[in-house]
Amino acid sequence: MKKNLLISVASVILCAVLLSGILVSCSQPAAPEETTPSALDTTVPGEDITTVPSNVDENGYLLDDLPELDYGKKEFTIFTWSNQTMWEWAETDTTTGDIIKDALFTRQAKTEDRLKVKIEIVKQPGEWENRNSFIDAVYNNTSAGINDDSFDLIGQYTPAMGIGAVRGCYTDLSEIKYLDLEKPWWPDDIYTSSAIGGHVYGVAGDISCTLIRNMCCILTNLTLADSLHLPDFYALVKDHAWTAEKFLEFGTGTVTGLNPDGSSCLTTTFPSNVSYDNVFYSGGFRFVESTPEGGLQLSEDLSSTRMADWFDLWHGFWAQPDTGVLGLTATNGFTSGNVLFHFGSIADVQNSLQEIEFKFGILPYPLYDRDQKDYCSICGYWVTMYSVPVTAPDKDMTGAVLECLGSEGYREITPAVYNVSFQYRYLNSIENAEIFDLLHDTLIFEPGRTFGDQINCFAGFRQAAGQSDSWTSYYKGQSVVWKKNINKVVDALS
Repeated sequence: MKKNLLISVASVILCAVLLSGILVSCSQPAAPEETTPSALDTTVPGEDITTVPSNVDENGYLLDDLPELDYGKKEFTIFTWSNQTMWEWAETDTTTGDIIKDALFTRQAKTEDRLKVKIEIVKQPGEWENRNSFIDAVYNNTSAGINDDSFDLIGQYTPAMGIGAVRGCYTDLSEIKYLDLEKPWWPDDIYTSSAIGGHVYGVAGDISCTLIRNMCCILTNLTLADSLHLPDFYALVKDHAWTAEKFLEFGTGTVTGLNPDGSSCLTTTFPSNVSYDNVFYSGGFRFVESTPEGGLQLSEDLSSTRMADWFDLWHGFWAQPDTGVLGLTATNGFTSGNVLFHFGSIADVQNSLQEIEFKFGILPYPLYDRDQKDYCSICGYWVTMYSVPVTAPDKDMTGAVLECLGSEGYREITPAVYNVSFQYRYLNSIENAEIFDLLHDTLIFEPGRTFGDQINCFAGFRQAAGQSDSWTSYYKGQSVVWKKNINKVVDALS
């Protein structure tokens, strides 16, 4: 956790509440005559309260440690997938009044000004269907050696990163000067869990909107919950009592109403069987873990009774008559007002829930039980991971640009995304801000997902649910293949 390094969104909201007595946007400035308290404020009576620590900006956000650098307006080429560029790069040469687009512009402009570089974006499709052709383009570029057309940085669909790393396209990020993976703009788990023998080949973070937008969460209809006299879900989360047992108590068997055709409403909806991935990780499980020697192995938990019980619990959940696959905005879906829970993401809030009339909120996926140490969250695969190609002409410059983009994104983009997501009716609350921070701070990046193509276990939980009534028998049939695939990845990157 890096909570000591950053001002959280919840802290900003709380400060605003203390000042104004009402809930306001996390980006709204205090009145000129007032002094805004900071989460980093350590003043004592008699001290100059206007003094700001040298390692934070005027809003209390941590600054990076980059020295003054001047690359003489050198062109810096980023090759990225075109599917997400609207959420990552400025499309104009000035601000437009759009909060997120202006944040993207400001992050890029500040980076270019600080380092004296000119960022150029080269892009092509690179989503699941095109991930291999995208990496083919990266491979061809690196195979040509260092030349005027060499890419400086690669931005790619999450599974594409593993393909490129195994094909030898990328440099170990732990060797890149100026890149500090301990800073809050890079998630903790990127290094602690994704490293293979201490080597990291891709990183995601506050550098763009894609990580924040793709954070998975449970959407809940709070107006409906109040009418059904259900307990305070936020309090359960805070008390570490938001467990699978407690969720299932409300998520199944709760009569929420009738559809226009007279049929009973679904209590919980989910967009597809991909939602199985979320509950697998929320229980504290991982497919792949590091060994003391720096290698990789299948997690020992996968063969445990605990894992088998977790599978049985959720396998039965999907079969309940009041749960089902249904789109967020379908006729009888969450937006109808009669569904209590929907398995979704922050992007759903931005894309589909701005005009909803009922009060709703976000929740993490539930714990295995109260003994589980932390909540565990994941992102969807539509997150951009950044890698440094082996033929980057000046790797020090690449490290500086990557670190600066992440740092500026942390101060510009993440607050903007929160503002746009939660400025809508009923959402701008301390409780939702705290959940937003919780999701961000408990994100998991493990090789089983980042090297999904190579190890091919990332969808194991959902596949087992569709093919077997027993996790134990499914795991027995797959584990030998998974172990061989893990060894191939380790060998390729050793």
